[in-house]
Amino acid sequence: MSSAPEGKRLEEELSYPILIAERIRSAVDETDSFKLECSEVWKQVERLLQMLRTVVRFAATTPLYERPVRRVTAETAKNLERALTLVRKCKRRSILHRVVTIVSAADFRKVLSYLDASVGDMKWLLSIIDGESGSGINLALPPIASNDPILSWVWSFIGSIQMGQLNDKIEGTNELASLAQDNDRNKKIIVEEGGVSPLLKLLKEATSPTAQIAAATCLCYLANDLERVRVIV
Repeated sequence: MSSAPEGKRLEEELSYPILIAERIRSAVDETDSFKLECSEVWKQVERLLQMLRTVVRFAATTPLYERPVRRVTAETAKNLERALTLVRKCKRRSILHRVVTIVSAADFRKVLSYLDASVGDMKWLLSIIDGESGSGINLALPPIASNDPILSWVWSFIGSIQMGQLNDKIEGTNELASLAQDNDRNKKIIVEEGGVSPLLKLLKEATSPTAQIAAATCLCYLANDLERVRVIV
């Protein structure tokens, strides 16, 4: 499974798309062509900016399940870069540069579709990191995982185990165990996406025997391969 590099601190990774969004704001102010289209781009970027700042606030106060945060943040940054490149082409420049740099309405439609996808991803992300809301596990499919629904379910279940209330932790663990039972690919995804650590933590917590049994069961399903056993122990 490909993912964003995890060498950076999460706060640093979140700061980059916020910086790009602010640059888009400045670039939109300097445009002299496609002003209406650029303003539509900014509307979507502004929504993303607000959601990114909300994630930053969560990250400052709550230990987040970082895998989906990093993946969504990296994809959002990529789409914001596309938007910035396009908007900058509409900046006041010489006649010669305008001839060389051709921008069309189709370019804006494409960029807006990318930004729409990022808005969908960020909405989904906020729903899973707000584990204290008591709204249950979100099984919606974010655009970033549209080609692999299992990935988004694994993220949602692990997120509920790590950040949810007790009932959500138990439900998420049971659902994760069900996925692990299905096939080895699911087991591999669960381990790669960081599922073992919150399961072990849940197993060691003495607050709920039901949760401990669920965690032990899920870990047993995962431990049918030597490499995965090494991760668990």
